[in-house]
Order: sequence, then C-alpha cells, then structure tokens
Amino acid sequence: MISDIRKKELAAIIRKYHLIVIEDDIHAFLTAGVIDDYKQPMYQLLPEQTVYICGTGKSICSGLRVAYMVFGENFKERIQKAIFNINVKTSSLDAEIITELIITGKAMEIVEEKKQLAQSANTIFIEYFPQASGIGHPLSFYRWLPISDNTSASEIETFFQRHGIRIFHSDRFLSGARRPDKFLRVALASTNSLEELKAGLNIVKQNLADIV
Repeated sequence: MISDIRKKELAAIIRKYHLIVIEDDIHAFLTAGVIDDYKQPMYQLLPEQTVYICGTGKSICSGLRVAYMVFGENFKERIQKAIFNINVKTSSLDAEIITELIITGKAMEIVEEKKQLAQSANTIFIEYFPQASGIGHPLSFYRWLPISDNTSASEIETFFQRHGIRIFHSDRFLSGARRPDKFLRVALASTNSLEELKAGLNIVKQNLADIV
C-alpha cells in the first residue's frame, strides 16, 4: 500500500522512462474510502502505461477465482493475444456468480461485513498487544508483532506449533537481505470465530516471553 505522494513520485519516473506498470490492487476494498491517503490507483495517474488488476478473492470469496483488468487501448491487442496463447480461462460459473453478486449489491454487503469483522479482529489484537498499535493497516487480515532477535525463526514457529498455534516469522517473507527488526506474522482471519481468535492470541501472549 503506497502513499499518494509516493505514487506520484513513482509515476514521474515511470512516465520518464516509458515503463509499464502492472498494478495489483487486490486490497482496494480495504484502502479506498478507508485510508485517507488512498487518493487513486496508479492507473489514474498513468492510464496509457498501466494494467490495473483487481481480484475478488480477498474482497468477496477466495473460492471464486475471478479478477478484472483495466488497461489502455494500446495494450488491448497484446493482452488479448497473451490470454489466448496461454489458454487459461476463468470459470464461467465463477464469473456468473461474481457478476450476479455485483449486480444485486450482495458483493458490497459481503465487503462491508468483512470490513466489520476485520475491524473487530484488529481491535481484539490491539487489546492483547497494545505495543503493536499503529503498526500496519487498521483493517488488515494479519498483523506484524514486533519481537527481539534472540531466537531463530524455526525455533519460534516450532515452539508455538507445539502449543497449538501456527504462526510465521517475518524471515519467511524476505525477498532481499536480512533486516535487523523482526516480527511474527499473526493471522486474524484464519479462525472460525472471534472467540477462537481471542483464545489463540492469549496463548501467544502468555508464551511470547518464554521464547523471544
């Protein structure tokens, strides 16, 4: 999630060097109208140089594998050829279901319910870990919990798994050099209820000092 100022800085460089942007805005439903700094997608800044993609897996249903693309006329022929050549087709049933959900307004109802549940889950998380307040998106489906660097990633993950909690160390998500600051990635949308989430967070809180 990129600030509007940063988007404009990137747009200037992309425009100068005639680059192409592939914009995956799958979390737009958690930013547009929620985060004050979300002014616009990159596509609106660079409509002739951007392929905008937004899937419905996060916002509506992960089982319905449907995404939408918006692109300029200059990309049309190449994208159509690429889709034809890779011979991948979205399920017609999935597309029909998503279309019906959007047309009837049910899609927005699902989105709003997800946002409310995300808000509740994040509020609960901050109650257990107030030190993480202000870190990350307020409606995120997961949060980063700061930890010390005294224990290896595998030790931490194994320790919590023995206590019935599957949790991931931030080292799993590195794509470059190691960073000095460490976190646990805590999923807030993987439990069957908010009560189950509370139970899991309580286990993490009670045992965190014993391992890090």
